[in-house]
Amino acid sequence: MVTVTDFRDFEAFKACRAFAREIGLLIRTRKFVPNRRLVDQMERASISILSNFAEGFEREGNSEFIQFLAISKGSMGELRAQLIYALDLQLLAEPQYDALDAAAESATRLLGGLMRYLGSSTKRGRKYDRKPKRRRLLKPRLKNSRRTVEKRIRKTANRNG
Repeated sequence: MVTVTDFRDFEAFKACRAFAREIGLLIRTRKFVPNRRLVDQMERASISILSNFAEGFEREGNSEFIQFLAISKGSMGELRAQLIYALDLQLLAEPQYDALDAAAESATRLLGGLMRYLGSSTKRGRKYDRKPKRRRLLKPRLKNSRRTVEKRIRKTANRNG
């Protein structure tokens, strides 16, 4: 079994990256520039897809990775809806929309497949593979140790004395 040591090695990440790159190029075209709010929203969603994938992987636990992949997948859905909006406003042509939506759908399927695999895996993640650090055992501190009691007796004797 191959161990992945870098989030960039996943096919799902590669597909997401290619899609985000296409979105980045699209929103810099002349038709999109006047739609600043849409452009900002689409750019944030694109960045979110890649950032959450990377952050989830670096957390080194499968459950956390799945959680961040779900956020990436949600951002992918958000972008797909924004592409429909852009199509309706005639900011992009139908063939261009179809190509982008197909890329998004493919990347979404890869994300979902990775999430299912991680969820069914018996391996919990890299952070659980490490040996636990040895902790020094400390003696429990007693609230009223003998030394503390002796100090209190001396203080009381000095005040009364």
